[in-house]
Amino acid sequence: MHSNKFVFVASIALQIALSGLCSQAVAEDNRDRVLPIMTRNLDEATDFSPIFQATTPQDFANQVAAAYLEVQASNIPERAAGIADEIAAKQPYLVGLQEVSVWRTGPLFMHADTVTFNALQSLLTALAARGQHYAVIAALKEFEAEAPSALGIQIGFADYDVLIARTDLSVSELKVSNIRAQHFEANLVLPNPILGPVTIPRGWISVDGKLRGKDFRFVTTHLDGFDPRVQAAQASELVQGPQGPGNTNLPVIIAGDLNVAPLVSFGVPGCPLPGGSPATNPAYNIIASAGFADTWAILHPSDAGFTWPLHCEDPFTPSTTPNQRLDLVLFRNGQTDLDALTADLIGNTASDLTPSGLWPSDHAGLASVLRLEP
Repeated sequence: MHSNKFVFVASIALQIALSGLCSQAVAEDNRDRVLPIMTRNLDEATDFSPIFQATTPQDFANQVAAAYLEVQASNIPERAAGIADEIAAKQPYLVGLQEVSVWRTGPLFMHADTVTFNALQSLLTALAARGQHYAVIAALKEFEAEAPSALGIQIGFADYDVLIARTDLSVSELKVSNIRAQHFEANLVLPNPILGPVTIPRGWISVDGKLRGKDFRFVTTHLDGFDPRVQAAQASELVQGPQGPGNTNLPVIIAGDLNVAPLVSFGVPGCPLPGGSPATNPAYNIIASAGFADTWAILHPSDAGFTWPLHCEDPFTPSTTPNQRLDLVLFRNGQTDLDALTADLIGNTASDLTPSGLWPSDHAGLASVLRLEP
């Protein structure tokens, strides 16, 4: 009798314990998967248009020299430190970076192999100095060139899109896989009497993530900003193409400098106007028609949220009033619930200026927090 009573009590205890474990499992399964992300254009520090518009070898060399002097004065390391402050404040898990430049010099008419400015290395060094743990997941080289300059040296340049991620999170918290980087098939080609036709490659980087057991895909890109037809073709490749990272059943987040203007806006005198309105630039509508929602438009329906330009030409030029929203965070649910919790502009107030009074970039950045629901 006592033995049977013990078995009965033990059975009840076991049921209670199992019930507790199941309740805990349900609670664990229903916790929100909160994903902070960021997109940031680092600003190459000069405008290449005068170089491509040069019509004589001497004018070309003069414009290359003028561009490099602007880069020197723009203080890439100091500006990168300002962006590191933004990242340290927001603690994003994933950061999409555009216009990540590497500048090199060398003897005239010889290979420029001495690195003088490396925006990515400056950013990673500044992050480490602030106790932040980030590493490069992937880097995609876009445009690369070198040319003689009127400074008597050869100038080299390379532009990258980069994806960085926090490395101090456990694998159970964030796991990344299936890292891909690819150029678009459609790219802008610029004619030039000195160089001949010059192709400006653009592309995208994607990574599949698992946030506490929930799958998603993160994509960063920098679409063309000067030819609406090229930009529309790139947008179509991005979200509809057979190899496009947006062509998946996973929940997808696209964060980047898309150079599209979901709101009608007007150019600033002296500043080139990328993008355009939806009437002349269909790229935004192509992405939206593929099921992507706009975090800023959802959370700030009465705020234009302009991100460009904070200034015109580099470096110490007068500030301008931004008139374009070019930097976006877009998301599509896939087969699960994906919600936008926050969307904040960063790097766009006087308190964000560097010690030398520089904007960290000519773009404001966008930090957003999304939630993957079980």
